[in-house]
Amino acid sequence: MLRTILAGLRARTARLVLSSVAIALGVAFVTGSLVLTDASQAGLRDAYARTARDVDVSVTIAVGAYRPDRPLDRAALEVVRGVPGVAAAEGRESAAVPLVDPGGRALAARVVALPADERLRPFDRAEGRYPDDDHEVALDTVTAAEAGYALGQRVALLGADDQERAFTLVGTFRPAVTSGELAGGTEVVVLPGALRAVAPDRGFTEIVARAAPGVDQRQLTAAVDAALIRTDVAVATGDESVAALVRQTAPESGSFTRFLTTFSVIALLVAALVIGNTFTVLVSQRTRELALLRCVGAGRGQVFGGVLAEAAVTGVIASALGLLGGLGVSALLQIGISSFSSRGADFTVYTPLSKRTVIIAFAVGVLVTMLAAVLPARRATRVAPVAALRTSPDGPVTGRIGRGRIVLATVLAAAGVVAAVVGLDIGDGAGAVLATAASVLLLGVALVLGPVLVGPVTGALGALPRALFGVPARLATANAHRNPRRTAATTAALTIGLAVVTMVTGVAAGVRAGAERRLDVQFPADYTVSSAVYDRPLTDPLVDRLAGLPQVAVAAPRTAFNADVGGAPAQLTAVREDAIGTVVRPAVISGSLDRLGPGELALSEELAEQSGYAVGDTVPTTSYDEPRIGRDLEVVAVYGPSEGLDLGLVGLDTWRQLQPAATGYTEILVELKPGVAAADGREAVDRAVASSPVARVESSAEARERAGESTRRMVVFIWALVGLAVLIAVFGIATTLSLSVLERTGESALLRALGLTRGQLRGVLVIESLLVASMGAVLGLALGLVSAWLLTRAVSTPHQPLDFVVPFGELGAAALVAVLASVLAALVPARRAARTSIVAGMRDA
Repeated sequence: MLRTILAGLRARTARLVLSSVAIALGVAFVTGSLVLTDASQAGLRDAYARTARDVDVSVTIAVGAYRPDRPLDRAALEVVRGVPGVAAAEGRESAAVPLVDPGGRALAARVVALPADERLRPFDRAEGRYPDDDHEVALDTVTAAEAGYALGQRVALLGADDQERAFTLVGTFRPAVTSGELAGGTEVVVLPGALRAVAPDRGFTEIVARAAPGVDQRQLTAAVDAALIRTDVAVATGDESVAALVRQTAPESGSFTRFLTTFSVIALLVAALVIGNTFTVLVSQRTRELALLRCVGAGRGQVFGGVLAEAAVTGVIASALGLLGGLGVSALLQIGISSFSSRGADFTVYTPLSKRTVIIAFAVGVLVTMLAAVLPARRATRVAPVAALRTSPDGPVTGRIGRGRIVLATVLAAAGVVAAVVGLDIGDGAGAVLATAASVLLLGVALVLGPVLVGPVTGALGALPRALFGVPARLATANAHRNPRRTAATTAALTIGLAVVTMVTGVAAGVRAGAERRLDVQFPADYTVSSAVYDRPLTDPLVDRLAGLPQVAVAAPRTAFNADVGGAPAQLTAVREDAIGTVVRPAVISGSLDRLGPGELALSEELAEQSGYAVGDTVPTTSYDEPRIGRDLEVVAVYGPSEGLDLGLVGLDTWRQLQPAATGYTEILVELKPGVAAADGREAVDRAVASSPVARVESSAEARERAGESTRRMVVFIWALVGLAVLIAVFGIATTLSLSVLERTGESALLRALGLTRGQLRGVLVIESLLVASMGAVLGLALGLVSAWLLTRAVSTPHQPLDFVVPFGELGAAALVAVLASVLAALVPARRAARTSIVAGMRDA
């Protein structure tokens, strides 16, 4: 039997390769997810290792021990330099100082003091040189390229007094941390004296030291720790500091990994459907061969084992291909992620291949393939030996389904309806989970009833092709009807892929529409003036200039600050009292918010539920800024979720009581007078803010666009991920048609003998592929829209509504691409069928 299996594998090499590709794509996705996880770790280690290169000892303030009056100062640096065995020690100091670009606008930047010791500099020189005096700077390569700076050009930094300081650009450098989202933004290197001229001295963020030759790193670390005699510092070796940084950052990649794993499961499910359908066709084609094996003494177990052995070989081949493909998938994902960052030019692609990844890739690939082949293998054992004597091995196949399938479909439908009703009733997170479960159950109903749906759906879809193309279209429709189970299995993969695409796109469109509507209702300001630099607030003179414009009706400042509210940390928003009801209109759940006087507080629904406070309660509130001032505030209202408000809302008078030393505002909301043209209003606002380099003007339309940008990026990314599942489905259609061409060789030859031309024969297969893909697209779109409606309805609340929006353009494009790809996939099998000679086809029948 083993020799028979090996001979069969050699004889069907091409078919098994076709079968391997589908599962290889699914394995590639799984492998890519694992490699991407390892790559993020490798990138972190590499980036942080470059910041700690040649660093033997690192001294930082211990977690939770920072005090403004006890920084890492120069006295501590001199202590470290005086420890025996220290070859050099440097204090790393930096500050957030705005960079004024050539257009006169301020950009957030980090200005770093240049360490004197070259080996302890956490960056690499790219062009030119480092600064030699306090009037020279070096820029990171990305900022220099994007802003168009050239060596010798003037560079301006905005000092603490909001006065520009001019410097000369003498060089560019590459920061150590440039991997993905770790990119630090704009970086500027100056001498320590120049840094203190534009920013107050806040001490060092870290003191680093390198050991003299022959000095042990751990012994030197212990000596430095003993010399400092400070309980508020953490002293570690360079390797330990890198490991700690990686541990702090690594958990952020966990949710992303789980996100990718979800789509890996979808891709594998689709691949399993394709591989199962492929083995079903292969078993069907080998009916006489399997019957002959039974005639010469092979038992049912041997036949079953033979089919599974072929599946195992296919799985091994697919796993090997998928493992290699996974490296490419990971690289593409890393490149795609880097495109979201302005630092993509410096992005490094990592493709680490661990033993864990190899083991999981082969385990998943082989297991999925063998599980997908179990049913076809069982079907092979039921082939009677007498079938070897039949001229036509395949009996007629009908679309009737057994009672078990009907019972299963009924149970799934009932469970789906119950989950949908309960999910819509309870709403919130649990409602979303039940709505998702209902969507999965309804998808299961469609897949179970697929063979029954083939006849009516393909018949309806084939009406237009039959009217246009006549006989080829009628033959294509008959071929789709001939084996409805096979057709349903072929369309199932495409149905799943498009259902996920449609659901995600529909929900994202609803989220976008809901967010835009809330912005329009709750913040109807025409323009928002904000600071481009987080620690440089907007000033009262700018508010007065805007309020004094003849085109402006309201210019209301607002700011965000941190406070302890009833014993819990929270970020609050302070707005001018007359802004309530005009440019700030949150959705009030309880209480009244027509005004907000001194000593009054409005709580978000989230904070009210967490803290247990309600309207009428008095809440002790203490600011976090020194000196810490506390006030008892009365809760006058509770408001629903808002796109622009934090956990609590107070008036400016209350804010000034809590933070008397604070100056300036985060934003200024500007509303134009009725009848003022948008262009005139924008021109007036731009003129008013021109003298403030940190001020940035954004219209309400631009705010809506920005609010939806993250959602659009997410949808594009998900489209790319689900696109792999759709690609597997399309390949499944091509594989099924290719095997079908071999199966119907004699039939094709007979049609040619009866007068069907080569072009008409090609048309039969192309139209058949079109019908199969169209059926998958119709079912996928319908199920996806139902799922999107369920999810938006379940999550939507009166205070945070989600609109059910059908994005016709995006969904139409997705369906069109899938159908066209399926048609293109049919061209190669169609060409092969047309090229087979009539005589050879009749002989092989």
